[in-house]
Amino acid sequence: MKKVLKVQYDKAVEKIKANIAAVKPYFENIRKASILLLLKIALVAVVVFSVIWLGQFGWKRLTEQDIFVVSPATFSFEAPDWATDEFAHEINNIHGLKDKYNIFEKDLTEKIVNVYESSPLISRVNYVQRELPNRLKMKFELRRPVAIVKRKRKKYLIDKDCVRLPKKFYNYPVEGDPIYIVSKKSAKVPRYGEKWKDRSIEDGIDLLNYLRHNKVDKLLKIASIDVSKIGDRHKDGKIGVELWTKDGAKIKWGFSASSGQVNELSNYEKLQNLLSVAMEAGTDLEDVEYVDVRWKTPLAKLNE
Repeated sequence: MKKVLKVQYDKAVEKIKANIAAVKPYFENIRKASILLLLKIALVAVVVFSVIWLGQFGWKRLTEQDIFVVSPATFSFEAPDWATDEFAHEINNIHGLKDKYNIFEKDLTEKIVNVYESSPLISRVNYVQRELPNRLKMKFELRRPVAIVKRKRKKYLIDKDCVRLPKKFYNYPVEGDPIYIVSKKSAKVPRYGEKWKDRSIEDGIDLLNYLRHNKVDKLLKIASIDVSKIGDRHKDGKIGVELWTKDGAKIKWGFSASSGQVNELSNYEKLQNLLSVAMEAGTDLEDVEYVDVRWKTPLAKLNE
């Protein structure tokens, strides 16, 4: 019995060895194919990495060429007639600008925008665009003086947004006489590029902007807008804003419609009242002592 079992065992072992010998070449082929595949993958990875590295290296070397360098000092800017000779120089040499920029520099346009918007001479930067190989195209709005705040014998140049401007950069007025915003308030004087934090001065500038929009400031030769009486009480009630013409005529304007004053006329209604008087007395109001446009029917007093 043992002999029979041993024979069967030997046959099974031989069969297993035969099967192993039969599949051994198959596994060997798989091993060789796997090694070859891994080698190919490694080779492709090396090639791809090399191409990427060479591309980055080549791009860096290419973009670092002087042809792609832009300098703010070469920016072309034509100063308007209301700006001094120093204005254009200041625009091209604003504090915070570097001497040179690479046109491919990361966040370049954002950096330029931030620097220019920090200048008291610029109201808003519309856009900054790159133009290859070494140009920047920009569009921005300049602050332009529209009036002078006259306060405690001192004068401060301001724009339509009530922002204080440095006088040395502006020719104001270019022609004619300046317009003054007269104030006696003791509000803190802002630094250049900052807005006046004084509601009365803001009201004066808002009114001036309205008159300028309707081309009435020059038509009636407005010389000053007095906001110093806002809040004061006189025998004829609250005065508010008063306008003065070049020839000395006083225009009692009152308050803005948004001031909360009861029965306050709108700027449009007051302007129509003023123009109706000007049509009869002449646009220069030369013979008029004062015009009160605060009521539905304007009041006017002629010089005696």
